[in-house]
Amino acid sequence: MLLKLGSLLLVLLITGYCILHFNRNKENFSKAIGTVTTLLTGFSTATVGFLLMQISNYNLTLTIVICFLVAIVCGFLVGGPFQKVKGLNELLSGLIGASIGSTLGFLTFISITAFLIVDILFVLFIFFLLKLFDKQIVTEQNKERSKKGKNKVSHAPTITLSSIFAILLFIIFLNLNQIHVGVLGQPQKQNAVMDEENDLQVATINVTPSGFDPKNTVLKANTMIKVNFVVDIQEGKQVTLVSNDLKLNVGLKKGNNMVLLDNPQIGQYHLKLEPGKSEGLLTVKANK
Repeated sequence: MLLKLGSLLLVLLITGYCILHFNRNKENFSKAIGTVTTLLTGFSTATVGFLLMQISNYNLTLTIVICFLVAIVCGFLVGGPFQKVKGLNELLSGLIGASIGSTLGFLTFISITAFLIVDILFVLFIFFLLKLFDKQIVTEQNKERSKKGKNKVSHAPTITLSSIFAILLFIIFLNLNQIHVGVLGQPQKQNAVMDEENDLQVATINVTPSGFDPKNTVLKANTMIKVNFVVDIQEGKQVTLVSNDLKLNVGLKKGNNMVLLDNPQIGQYHLKLEPGKSEGLLTVKANK
C-alpha cells in the first residue's frame, strides 16, 4: 500500500512542480504554453484517475471526486483567478484525462505491475514534455523580441475540449454493460496440485476486488478437490460465491475459505461473486 500511495503522491508533486515551472517561464513560451499545460493536465489526471481507482479498490465515487478536485487545482494554477478561459481549458482537459484514466483503472486487474507500468509511462511523458519546454525557451530567448501586443482570447480550444469530453462521456455510458472490473491483466490459468498423501487435488484461488485470481483453475476428473478461496476484501463486507453448475451458494469471509468437491465430472463449472460481475471457471479434464 505504501508503494501505491507513494506513486500517487509522486505524480501529484511532479504535476505541481511542472505547472509552476511552466508559469514562471511562460513569457518565453507564450505560443505553446496552453498546449503544453493542457497535455500535462490531461495526462496527469489520467494517471491520478488510474492510480486512485486501483488504490481505492475500484471506488468510483472517491476517484471521481478527487480527480475533479485535481483538475480544478490545475486549472487555477495555470489560469489564475483572471484567465478564466485558460483555466476552463485546463479543467476540461483534466476531466477528459480523469475519465480515460479511471476507466482504464477500472478495467485493469490490481497488481504492482500495473502501477510500475503507469509510473514509468508518466515519468517518460514528463521527461519529454520538459525537454520540449526547455528547448522552446532557449529558442525564444535567442530571438529578438517583437512588439508586444495583447493577444485575442480564442474560444476554439474550449469548444474542442468540451466536445471531446461530451463524446467521451457518451461513449462510456453507451458501453457501461461491456465495462467489467479487472479484465485487463487478470491471471488467466493455473493447474491444481496433487496431494498424494491425502489423495486429493489442492488449488488456491485469490478473491480480490478485481475478481478471481486466476480466472480459470484446471483440475483432473475422478479425484476429490479442495479449493481454498483466499478472500481479500474490507472487513464487514459480504461476498457470496455462487455456482449454478455446482449448486454452490457459499458466504465467504475475509481470509481462507475451504470448499470440498467430491468426484468432479469432466466439464466447465462457472463461478461468480455476488454482489458484482466477477466470474471464474473450474475446468475439469480427463486424467492422462
